[in-house]
Amino acid sequence: MELNENELLQKISQDDSIAFEALYNHYRLDIYRFIYKFIKSPELSDDLCQEIFIRIWENRNSLVMIKSFKPYLYTITKNHTLNFLKRASVDSKAMGVIYSTFSEKRNEMEDNLITNEYLNHLRNILNTLPAQSREVFKLCRQQGHSYDEVAQMLGISRSCVKKHMVRSMRTLKLSVVKEFGISLSIFLICTKF
Repeated sequence: MELNENELLQKISQDDSIAFEALYNHYRLDIYRFIYKFIKSPELSDDLCQEIFIRIWENRNSLVMIKSFKPYLYTITKNHTLNFLKRASVDSKAMGVIYSTFSEKRNEMEDNLITNEYLNHLRNILNTLPAQSREVFKLCRQQGHSYDEVAQMLGISRSCVKKHMVRSMRTLKLSVVKEFGISLSIFLICTKF
């Protein structure tokens, strides 16, 4: 970068779009790669990267108070990416995009070892659940049926299906975090469950 970073931040805080472009060009690829490690989708990684730099531009007046920009940028990036993953865990369309590109990019041999370990752990945890909770989980999460469809199939109420799923997901979440130190959503992506 030609300019001192502090000078760049000062100029950006004064609405200098050329200085912002220099900052963007300097960090864009590194930020994209950092996001891609989590998301594994070129399109989503690019979108998140753009959102982060838009946020920086929108908050440009506060840039002069930042002592060290690079750690600040990576903290924003990490938080934004993790927030996206949290939102995606309840958005089936976003999760589908992440899952499809994630599974395309991974090393098969490594995948098989990790996936088998995760699947074995998942099966062990599911086996500790009551039979009806296992069946509800299988129909909802593995076969993709709605709560209403599962309620009708099993002859139980929708609220009963929801209770079984909440109990199952809570048990799985606690176990996965304890055993692997990762979120349940990432675990379920990795296991293709």
